[in-house]
Amino acid sequence: MKAVLFVLLLALGCGGLWAAWHFTKKEKFRSKCGKFAEHAAFAIRALAVCLFLEIFVFNLNMTHLYFGDYPHRVLDMTTAQTQNYNAVSKMNPENGHSVITFEGLNTPVGTLSVHGWSSKKSTMYFSVDIKDTTYSNNYRYGIASVQTIRGNKRSETVPCNFSGTVSDLQLSFDSEDGESVTIDSIEINKPIGLHFSLLRLLILFGGALIVYALAHPALLRRSYSEIRQPARNIAWVFTGCLVALALFLTNMARYQNSSHSISADLKSTYGNQISQEIVDAFEAGRVDLDLPSNPDLLALDNPYDGSQRDGVGYYPWDHLLFEGKYYSYYGIAPVLILFLPYHAITGYYFPSCWAVWLFGIFGIIFLSKFYLCFIDKFFRKIPASLVLIGLAIMQMSTGVFFNFYYANFYEIAQVSGFLFVTAGAYFLMSANVIGDGKIINWRMAVSAACLSMGVLSRPTLAVYCICALIFIYAGFRKLKGQFIPPEKEKDTKPTVKYYLPYLLCSLVPFAVIGSIQIWYNWVRFGNPLDFGIQYSLTINDFINAQYHTHFALLGIYSYILAYPNFTEHFPFMFAEGAKTFNPNGYYFLATGAAMGLLWRALPITAYCKAKHAYCLSDSPWKRLYAILIAAVCVICPFVIIFSIWESGYGTRYCVDFAWQMILGALIISFLIYSRCKENTQRHLNSVMIGAGILSLAMNFVQLWSYNPPDSLFPIDWQAKAMTFARLFEFWR
Repeated sequence: MKAVLFVLLLALGCGGLWAAWHFTKKEKFRSKCGKFAEHAAFAIRALAVCLFLEIFVFNLNMTHLYFGDYPHRVLDMTTAQTQNYNAVSKMNPENGHSVITFEGLNTPVGTLSVHGWSSKKSTMYFSVDIKDTTYSNNYRYGIASVQTIRGNKRSETVPCNFSGTVSDLQLSFDSEDGESVTIDSIEINKPIGLHFSLLRLLILFGGALIVYALAHPALLRRSYSEIRQPARNIAWVFTGCLVALALFLTNMARYQNSSHSISADLKSTYGNQISQEIVDAFEAGRVDLDLPSNPDLLALDNPYDGSQRDGVGYYPWDHLLFEGKYYSYYGIAPVLILFLPYHAITGYYFPSCWAVWLFGIFGIIFLSKFYLCFIDKFFRKIPASLVLIGLAIMQMSTGVFFNFYYANFYEIAQVSGFLFVTAGAYFLMSANVIGDGKIINWRMAVSAACLSMGVLSRPTLAVYCICALIFIYAGFRKLKGQFIPPEKEKDTKPTVKYYLPYLLCSLVPFAVIGSIQIWYNWVRFGNPLDFGIQYSLTINDFINAQYHTHFALLGIYSYILAYPNFTEHFPFMFAEGAKTFNPNGYYFLATGAAMGLLWRALPITAYCKAKHAYCLSDSPWKRLYAILIAAVCVICPFVIIFSIWESGYGTRYCVDFAWQMILGALIISFLIYSRCKENTQRHLNSVMIGAGILSLAMNFVQLWSYNPPDSLFPIDWQAKAMTFARLFEFWR
């Protein structure tokens, strides 16, 4: 009877799809909706399809007992044979392995329900072994499993596809020290009811509407200049969502401490190498860190050799040791602008988690400002859909989100550098040194100051300061072209006074802030160009480590080409650790979750068409622009990737170069698009939509792999994350 009812409901659902399709084609409907008829028709059809998927696809398991005789039965726990389980208290008396065995069931089993939970974990895993009519002498071990999620009743029941009538069934689980597992009851053949998820429906329906808006020529596939303000509003809403994501990741780390509070954070009496140790040193008028020396360490022949440091006792990890004193390799920019002033004013150390969040979100905001400014200058005529997808791909692929959960001095250096480079890029672009508009000197000064502060955050970022000199040269050429001698003085030439303000604003900040770094290097190591990384007490002896191109090429593979692996569990792909390709040597893997930009930002394949785009450009400045793109978007990123060979692979390192590489690829893509025929443009827009969807999926996969919620989030949030995952693992 249930099977017949389901078939009738399925037929009704198909009829609903047919009715929605034909209703929206009627003239009466179109006349009532007027100019919105086409959009309303798509919305109704999309909603109908999403409802059909929600009811008949995502709830497919509710039909599992319809086609057979499956008597519902609650198993009597007192008749079971147990090992390390008390049927009266319904708990395990000790930690370790527990088994509950039911013999003589002689019943077909279509579903198995375990009402059980752990006292310590958000999920509990139960393994199921059975004997059935096709395998009756021995158990089929691990034939099924039940993973219950705290607060999720639906997770307690799983569909079973056994070969025949089950005679014996045993349930086993493992518990750790201090963990008690409660099993309230075990049922077989409990019906799986309809689980209508409004969230899942909204995700499907909202995604369909977004794709429709991006693809429709009357909506976002219009020229950006036509709908500039609405497009910018969408861009800023998206940016706000990224800021909220950063806040969520930051709080997931904070919530691990049950006594967390904003007040306690802001009144911290301790910190790390950047937030406390450098602050204390500067306030004491010194550049070395006030850390106790270990005479056993200093007595070693080579204290930078990690094998010699075994057994010497305390020494500060990832600190510099030079002539018996400890120093910090990490940049002082965040100390000067945040940590030192905060401590001087309040007497407390500013919390690293909130520093990383602040630096990170302002970097995200400045990247959006830079990108929109860049589009306003050069690509106002391309569709808003391409502009928005380009922004989404760039922002999602920066790598900044790998820094929010773990907020140590490494992450402070990364995100502060990210902030200063994006801010420097924005002020450089808005200073009009390239493109139309009068050059704004004060913006040049701010840009130079920001880029210089980037070096004070991460020395690696000095490559972008070098690139900035090419932009300054471009501005100088533009300034020469803007000079028009007064009437009747055609022989008058520009004077030094004419160029001086521009040159001073462009170069003085580099000299002033750069001199701080030069002085800092000099007083520490006696060399203005020595940042001291070779003196690190870290993974390897950097003084004697030999360069190997194999190690440098590993970075190219990991950051650009590494592909994800498929898994049957949400999010259905997984970013594994970096591959080393049998280096026959020591290569440090700091973190896992390696996935190349090729998968996270598909438009980077546009570099294959770089020469074609150059030939298509009709700009009189195209040679200079090509040099700028090559320098910022290709040469600098590859220099950075090669330069970190000694430090090994770290997922978060891509924050130094990822968005720059994507920017160059987007420029090439937009140039080629603008020269294509209309039909080709329509197809390229569809490809870009697909690239945006792929970028969203792959960046989510990498972030999930880097910060797996089922092990890193607080218990309650682990359960919420796993419940969300089950929305899409509908077959479970």
